[in-house]
Amino acid sequence: MSIENNTILVIGATGKVGSRLTARLRKAGHAVRAVSRSTEIRFDWQDESTWAAAFDGIAAAYLIPPDEPIPAEAFVAAAEKAGVRRLVAQSGRRVHLLAEAVGVGPEAIGMYGLQEAVQASNLEWTVLQPNNFNENFSEGDYLETLLAGELALPADGLVEPFIAVEDIAAVAAAVLTEDGHHGRIYELSGPESLTFTEAIEAIAKASGRSMSFKTVSPEAYAASLRAEGLPEDLVFFLDAMYEFMRDGKMGDVADGVEQVLGRKPVALADWANRTAEAWKTA
Repeated sequence: MSIENNTILVIGATGKVGSRLTARLRKAGHAVRAVSRSTEIRFDWQDESTWAAAFDGIAAAYLIPPDEPIPAEAFVAAAEKAGVRRLVAQSGRRVHLLAEAVGVGPEAIGMYGLQEAVQASNLEWTVLQPNNFNENFSEGDYLETLLAGELALPADGLVEPFIAVEDIAAVAAAVLTEDGHHGRIYELSGPESLTFTEAIEAIAKASGRSMSFKTVSPEAYAASLRAEGLPEDLVFFLDAMYEFMRDGKMGDVADGVEQVLGRKPVALADWANRTAEAWKTA
């Protein structure tokens, strides 16, 4: 399917991947409709009345769902009815195994439900399953505590092939605009598996800031989450997620970036050197 002269929809366009993907596509000359709950053309996964305007005239769409359950089957059916021909869904690496570990089905996790609905459709589809993002250290969940000097997580024995968001965006742009990716699930990771200590040492070296990592017990981590006021179901999910990671379920390096782009993904140390200003000026 040629997408030349057709508009590409990016849902979740204000997030880490969506913003970079939108910029990359526009730089390459593609027309992009970038939507979220805060854009001029408003899109809300939970409000079906917002879907038609987002779909109007769209040939291909990149879908970044929220964590919570969404009406995935209805969404995919609406996309097909509107004439969308290609869907690329961003999921999570081995999300089906994580759901199994937590004891829930696809309907309980937005990305898993969307992945299943896209795969069951009659449209051209591709699923991207990235590991944890490098950018969680620079603009995400870990940044505030890292800037305070120490990040503490239940990560004893855990290794993670962290991936740069720009690599995810590059893969997404390719599968949206090229043929040959229908029916494929690409697992995406960085080029090496690192402990959190190794990752933060690389970031500290690049930034020139004093940063360290401390392993805490799952019980202590759960207690800290409760002290922050997180709901019990989220505490349970995060505890299960880190247990899943400690068991090595997604600690191996994936080759999806190389399959699609024909090059190795960016190493975390190289990414940290390019991103150093994010910590120096924070």
